[in-house]
Amino acid sequence: MNESRHIVEVSDLTSGYEDIRVLDNVSIHAPSNQITIILGSSGCGKTTLLKHLIRLLQPWSGSIRLFGQEITELDEPEFNTILRKIGVMFQNGALLGSMSVAENVSIPLEQHTDLNDEIIRKLVEIKLDLVELGHAIDRYPSELSGGMRKRAALARAIALDPPLLFGDEPSAGLDPVTSAGLDELILKMRDQLGMTVVLVSHEVASIKRIADHVIFLDRGKVLFCGPLKEARSAGIQKVDDFFSKG
Repeated sequence: MNESRHIVEVSDLTSGYEDIRVLDNVSIHAPSNQITIILGSSGCGKTTLLKHLIRLLQPWSGSIRLFGQEITELDEPEFNTILRKIGVMFQNGALLGSMSVAENVSIPLEQHTDLNDEIIRKLVEIKLDLVELGHAIDRYPSELSGGMRKRAALARAIALDPPLLFGDEPSAGLDPVTSAGLDELILKMRDQLGMTVVLVSHEVASIKRIADHVIFLDRGKVLFCGPLKEARSAGIQKVDDFFSKG
C-alpha cells in the first residue's frame, strides 16, 4: 500500500474482549481525502475496529498505521502528537451539558494550543459557521435538537483542522431530512478542508450519499474493502443484501 494514498492502514488485526474474538485477521485501508464507511450487520465488529483506530483498545496482534506511523508502538507523548491530527465525532455527540456550545467546541483549542481567549472565540465562531450553527454559539446542549447537537459535535471534532476525521454512527437517531443535511456537511468538510473521513454507519441511504470507499465486516472478518461502486457490483451476497435494504 502507498503511504501517500492511505492515511489509515490496518494489517492482520486480531482482537477481542477477554477470550472472545471480535476481529479476525482484519486488513483494510482508507484512501486519503476520501470518505470511508465501515459497515456491516450489528455485532460484526465495526465499533471495535474504530476503537482500535483511535487506540481506545489494544489489539491481540497485527498492525495499525496512521499517517505512516505504527500507533501500537508509540508511547503516550508520541501518540498525543498523532491525536492532534485526528478529530473524533462520537455517536451521542458527547457534549458536556454544563458547558455552552462555544465552550464545548473550544475544548481542543484550549487543550492543544497556546492561543488566547479572543482568538479561540473567533476560531469557534468560524467552525460553528461552517456547520451552520453560528446562531447557537451561546446555547447549551439541552437547548439543541438532536441534529444541532450532532453539528456541534462535528464543529468540535474539526476545531484543530485535523486531516483525519473519525465518526461513530454520526446520523444515528436522526430523521431522514436531518440526516441528509448532516451528510451534506460531512461532504463539505471533505471537499473544503481536504479531510480524510472514516465513519461507522449502518444507514444505507447515508452510505450511498457520501461513501467513496467502504469496508464491509461480517462476524469480524472483511468481506470487502474498496470503492463503493465496486462493492455494489462485486456479487457478494451479504453485501448485495445490505444495499438492497435502502
